[in-house]
Amino acid sequence: MENSLKILLVDDNAVNLTLLERLLKDEGAELHKAMEGEEAIGLCREHDFALILLDVQMPGMDGYETARKIKEIESCCLVPIIFLTAIYKDPAYARMGYEAGAVDFLTQPIDPPTLRGKVGVFLELKRQKDRLEREIAQRIKTEKALRAAEEKYRNIFERAVEGIFRSTLDGNFEEINPALARILGYDTPEEAVKKAHTDILYKNPADRKVFLKKLMQEKSLNDYELRFRRKDGSVIWVSESCRLFEEGGEFYIEGVVEDITHRKMCELELQEKATLDALTGIPNRYLFFDRLEKSVANAGRYGEKLALLFIDLNDFKRVNDQYGHHAGDMVLAKVAARLKSRLRSADTFARLGGDEFCVLLERPSDRESIARVADDFINCLTEPFEFDDVQCSIGASIGISIYPENGVEPEGLVKKADQAMYRVKEQKDRKYCFYS
Repeated sequence: MENSLKILLVDDNAVNLTLLERLLKDEGAELHKAMEGEEAIGLCREHDFALILLDVQMPGMDGYETARKIKEIESCCLVPIIFLTAIYKDPAYARMGYEAGAVDFLTQPIDPPTLRGKVGVFLELKRQKDRLEREIAQRIKTEKALRAAEEKYRNIFERAVEGIFRSTLDGNFEEINPALARILGYDTPEEAVKKAHTDILYKNPADRKVFLKKLMQEKSLNDYELRFRRKDGSVIWVSESCRLFEEGGEFYIEGVVEDITHRKMCELELQEKATLDALTGIPNRYLFFDRLEKSVANAGRYGEKLALLFIDLNDFKRVNDQYGHHAGDMVLAKVAARLKSRLRSADTFARLGGDEFCVLLERPSDRESIARVADDFINCLTEPFEFDDVQCSIGASIGISIYPENGVEPEGLVKKADQAMYRVKEQKDRKYCFYS
């Protein structure tokens, strides 16, 4: 009969220990509890644990120090430790955890299905390991048999759903598990090892240089997002957690890769919706001010100028009143398209709201060039708009402010351009005006 598996629960909070005990009572393992580091270390010397769930933040000896001391015990050097923490997403804390010997993290409050799933995996690994060790002890107690046991034990990890790899520092893969081969679109791990060199894997080769530089500095990376190119040429997003280590005088990288394409596409779609105006497809007020702040900072650093054009449509209310809001929306979209076609790719064009638009011109040569842009905007809007049996004409009033002579704060520049625009409204013979 197989020996009962044992799990050690370490937390200075009695309520947390009780909760963990209740969640794991049906997992088929003996549960041992400790409320501080020294007690946990003592229990590790007495028992053969399949898994340790260890709280990071404890008074006195914290989780990191406790883990290091447990790993110093010869019989415990391979016992997996899962840290329980609320600070796992901070790369610095994650790195400290892996250096201390952690194999995984669970964030608090604990998600019961996630906890049971991870615990179940490690208990099964322990069962397999114990079974292999007993078979070896019964047959041949030699170094060769031990190496075979380690290889069998390693094969369990190859059945993981996440992609696992080991590569040289120059990008040659030495090992790829079946899951990673499937993620990259290859039929077998052997084919992936042979063909999936990092020279062709990264969608943008410059991304690998940035990745390696960061890895060399930090020695391990967690949840690092990259774009990979699959065997068929399609591009996917992956999240990679890996570490850099030395073996036999050579440096290697090993880690875990997860396909996050669906999640990333959803994030990018939400980000686009949050920063682009839904009606016109151009940047909205939020994105405009974000770019304006960055442009002002760069202009100040390099002694350059910026010009801000505040555009307000004339007679737009009449369009809404006469033809309805659907027609007004159509006019706004067509106005945005006409104005956008007159701009350089370096300039920023945004809708601030209603019938108000703003244009940020980068590095204008002089006031005359700015005036020419304003004239071009006004002229391009003089041609009537025609759609759905509707024909209407509108104009525009433009107020202009210049960085740095009219101000150095983004909000102040927009306000002064707005004030200049109202001066145009008051003087019917003018179409644009510089702030003064």
